[in-house]
Amino acid sequence: MSKHFVGFSEEKQAEYEKYALEHWDKELVRQSSQRWAKMSRAEKDDLLAEGERITLEIADALPRGFSSPDVQQLAGQWHTYINNFYDCSLEIFLALGIMYNQNPDFMAFYPKIHPSLPEFLSNAIRHYCKERGVIE
Repeated sequence: MSKHFVGFSEEKQAEYEKYALEHWDKELVRQSSQRWAKMSRAEKDDLLAEGERITLEIADALPRGFSSPDVQQLAGQWHTYINNFYDCSLEIFLALGIMYNQNPDFMAFYPKIHPSLPEFLSNAIRHYCKERGVIE
């Protein structure tokens, strides 16, 4: 079981889903809920462990800069990871990166791993998307 990426209570999960339905693409929220519900406990644990591994590797790479090749490779892994939950286009990935540095829940979570992680992750994703032509 992952240390940082622990499962939420049913009540907290319902709260997040309600917020997501009000603020994000409803189809993607439904897709994420359906994919998660179909996973076994072991699959969920493995997925959370993978998310934690990538996140910790990104945090460890902070000194190398968000545009470094290894951080960009990790940003690609993060994009692939997010696609386990819903179909995450580069445009959606870019918006998710912005949210990591603005949403109160993410701003409470990521600094527990490293104080600079929300901004760093946001910048890494922005650079990743820029390199793929999403933004100029």
